[in-house]
Amino acid sequence: MKESRLSHLVDPLREMVCQFDMIIPGFRERSGARVAGTVCDILPAEIPASLGLVPVRVPLAGGCCAAAGISDVGDIGRVYDCIVAPRGCAGREGLRGLDAPLFEFASPSGWGEIAAREMASALNDLLRDAGCGGTASLDRTRLREVTAEYNSLRRLVRGIGSVRNARPRLLSCRDLAAVHEAAAVFPPAVVAGPLSLLLDAMNAAESAGPLPSLPVLVYAGFTGGADVLDELEEEGCRIVEDDACGGRRQFDMSYNHESDDLFGEILDAFSYRPRCPSVRTVEERVELFYAMMKGQGIELVVFIEDLCCPARLRDIGPLRKRLMRSGVDPLVVTTKNAVGKIREYCARM
Repeated sequence: MKESRLSHLVDPLREMVCQFDMIIPGFRERSGARVAGTVCDILPAEIPASLGLVPVRVPLAGGCCAAAGISDVGDIGRVYDCIVAPRGCAGREGLRGLDAPLFEFASPSGWGEIAAREMASALNDLLRDAGCGGTASLDRTRLREVTAEYNSLRRLVRGIGSVRNARPRLLSCRDLAAVHEAAAVFPPAVVAGPLSLLLDAMNAAESAGPLPSLPVLVYAGFTGGADVLDELEEEGCRIVEDDACGGRRQFDMSYNHESDDLFGEILDAFSYRPRCPSVRTVEERVELFYAMMKGQGIELVVFIEDLCCPARLRDIGPLRKRLMRSGVDPLVVTTKNAVGKIREYCARM
């Protein structure tokens, strides 16, 4: 794998993630906010954050799911005020015996008006249980301020991803995963500065080398430590999208923070997110995400089996069939045989 040109600028973000158990308590002390450790992107962060409960994702230190590995984090209660996991999470066995309150969030099925109402009810229950007074306590001005802050963070991450797509030699896939990890693990106020410096450096850098030619989506759990993605790009794949825990999609949505009904707009928009296979049926995820693959120019979806939780493994078969019917090629691999299978695939093209 070739070295990325700006990897050294991602190293501070990696170091921050390694020191999350010192940085997050420091943020709690300085800000006076409470912090909820979540195991995936299951709720709109702006709403609880505007009520003083800031959701951040527990670091994905290893394995396929934050919930499955959360017990390795250590002194959870010193870092987070509570833990929030989706009801029905595939990694729920790893959530036993935590020294912080655990709240199971009832993620609604479907999308649109009914799902948005159910999401509002679930958020209200969570906030009341966590001692935040429920959604009736929302202040419109504060919600706008917090939403603008999250919008700014997501624009930074999307900007880094966009420049990287056009100039992939600037950052490796592992570098990009470290960016996503830091942006999810910390509140916007903590991580926005380093992300802004990185984006400025990327915008100022010159391109290096041609673009890989095969547009690919990767399906997996946590890919942050997986060199296989960079190995695939060395074989001619251009990973432009992912369906992975902690991947690109958690930053793909912003909201009009000046909306007269910002609360309703957030809930409606969030209801259309594909979310985790633990809380979405495969049929819903096809309608909300995979039905659009061909129109987005993606030619190949690579399923990495050994980076999948049980819920993701369950859905590979149905997704393969749907993709083949739509004219998108599916390829099921493991981290060990992925390069060989990609070479065989490219040789057949």
